[in-house]
Amino acid sequence: MEGQKGVTKPSSLGPAMESSSRSLISSLSPEHVVRRWWTGQLPESEGLDWPDRPDSLSLDAKRKTIRPGMDRERLVLSVEQQYDKAGLSKPSRISALGDPTSRTVTTGHQLCLAGGPAYTYFKIRTAVELARRCELRWGVPVVPVFWLASEDHDFEEVRRTWDGNGWRDWTPPSPWSGAVGRMGTEGLQPFLELWSDAIGLAPGKGPAGMGVGRTLSHAMRRWVHAHFDHHGVVVVDGDDPAMKAAFADVMQEEVTQGFVRKHVEDCNAALRSVGIEPQVFVRDCNLFHLEGEARTRLVCEDGKWASLAGKSWVDEPSLLDDIAAHPEAFSPNALLRPVYQSWILPDVAVVGGLAEVAYWLQLPGVFAHLGRTQPALVPRDAFLVLPRKWTALMLRCKLSLDQLELDLSAWESEFMKDQPVPELKSWRHATDREAESAAAEFAALDGSLEGSVKATLAKVSGLLDKLEAQARRAVRRKEEESLGRLAKLDAWVHPDGKKQERVVHFDHLQKEWGQPERESEGLEVAIDRCMDQGHGSEDWSPLMHFLVQAPL
Repeated sequence: MEGQKGVTKPSSLGPAMESSSRSLISSLSPEHVVRRWWTGQLPESEGLDWPDRPDSLSLDAKRKTIRPGMDRERLVLSVEQQYDKAGLSKPSRISALGDPTSRTVTTGHQLCLAGGPAYTYFKIRTAVELARRCELRWGVPVVPVFWLASEDHDFEEVRRTWDGNGWRDWTPPSPWSGAVGRMGTEGLQPFLELWSDAIGLAPGKGPAGMGVGRTLSHAMRRWVHAHFDHHGVVVVDGDDPAMKAAFADVMQEEVTQGFVRKHVEDCNAALRSVGIEPQVFVRDCNLFHLEGEARTRLVCEDGKWASLAGKSWVDEPSLLDDIAAHPEAFSPNALLRPVYQSWILPDVAVVGGLAEVAYWLQLPGVFAHLGRTQPALVPRDAFLVLPRKWTALMLRCKLSLDQLELDLSAWESEFMKDQPVPELKSWRHATDREAESAAAEFAALDGSLEGSVKATLAKVSGLLDKLEAQARRAVRRKEEESLGRLAKLDAWVHPDGKKQERVVHFDHLQKEWGQPERESEGLEVAIDRCMDQGHGSEDWSPLMHFLVQAPL
């Protein structure tokens, strides 16, 4: 794994593309919780075993500790039914989930329109590559799984798409506050068609050409299926009655014992002891209740249970009976959901963004309490994509790949250093010398006049500062075209002031990259080759990739 740290030298991956990959962990602040975990700097605590990194020996051990007796037949049947309801053909690898020797590498995300920002794609692509390597190493099926976080109820986070110039918000016919995956898709198809047209996709291409299905879960499944079916990715929606029935005992235990809070707080205390604030707040009960269009927390006051939407139970046994009879009406929160996922799937590893890895780090005590082995944690790979026209602009702006991670103000500052500005240093020195001589002469005449000399010098210095500022503004006006090019490039590299992958959709990046030609390769192939070369070791270490398409 340590051999991955030096993967920084640009290397040619094709006649029209270059890449550069570097350690993602080393780019993090030394105080970042993920870096401290990765480098073994989290505190030791009795009974607390931090999750494993995805090195080959740890993954080999995870393969052997998958709990026996998983109901794989129920898993396969549930997933097949989910694809049927979405109107999609069943991936061939669903059947592999029924093989008792098979394992899974899982990633997931909340539902987003048109697949959401490109990091969703990169997260899935990381899971695909790691699963492929594990399968080659072990000789057994290792299935990459995308877990639909369909029960998330924050619609405001998923309703937006970026069109290259600004955000577009989808406004459904009626408001929704329940599980987002259960939302209908009325009005979504024309919205996606307008968005696709705005980013220049051909009619019927991209998300608009995939159809949206009846629910947002269907729409997200269709996007993942279109992009990753050929990679063997299986989409699993946890909002499933049969799957929740298999998890009902754990949900009941959370009601009776509140075990999640106890074990997460022990972990949180260890993190806080070294100055790390936990990612997710833990509650007394980490379950939601689903009813109609609402998803609200379960709370207990004076021994009486109720949901914040108003449903109540006469006593705890009544609530437990309801969980047993209607498990589909209950939903794990952010801290219990990872346990549910790994309860259903034979996970050896889970792939996530830095924030996701951070809250999985709060869970080792919960997994241990349930007698389960926590999967290895895998920070996803990150990408910056520079299609041909943007590479040409980068070269014209005389920027290097290393500088692309800096912000616009740093680019402008570096550019302005090379622009001639009238030199006032000698003028300032001469003024200082004259003022020093004048101060002595005026003080000899009248001591009170020395202050007046200093005040005059300050005014002159201020006027010189003003003159310098005017000169810099004049240079900026003169170089307005060059600075405009920097701003244009920045709008592609840092749209809306954020990292490209957190704003621009993958289908937009793919369109800008262009269709495969005889002398070039498509973006998906470029990503495949870049990851294959970047991850040269048997051990896995997250990388930051720069994909640069050579200009014609």
